[in-house]
Amino acid sequence: MDAHFVIARNCAGCEAYDDSSFIGRLHEAQIWAHDEYWLLEWALYQLAGEASFTQELSERLFDIFSYSFLLFGCHFDRKDRFKIRNLRRNQIYDFRDRFKLVFESFFAGQMPIPGYFTEPNPLLVDTPYR
Repeated sequence: MDAHFVIARNCAGCEAYDDSSFIGRLHEAQIWAHDEYWLLEWALYQLAGEASFTQELSERLFDIFSYSFLLFGCHFDRKDRFKIRNLRRNQIYDFRDRFKLVFESFFAGQMPIPGYFTEPNPLLVDTPYR
């Protein structure tokens, strides 16, 4: 799988956007799709090793990050009807923290060691630390 394509299929403004992507399923079905999240996280690890990244990639990643955080906020807003239906409250907190750390680390140029997290990403088992 191509990491750039994974990002594009999660970005609503892209031609490659797919409702079955992580963002698509989170928005449309209100489900945290673990397999799609692992793929998105994998893509960030792959792209973090590139010497430079484009403005287009930065915009796409920021779009994914900001929209996801908007949905986290909606989930916790008692007046909002959006709820992530397949995670318990503590799991949402854990994934929110992980999501934030992975994206911040990408832009800082120093990804967390894949073994850092309690729940390992199965796609990163053999990924070297960057």
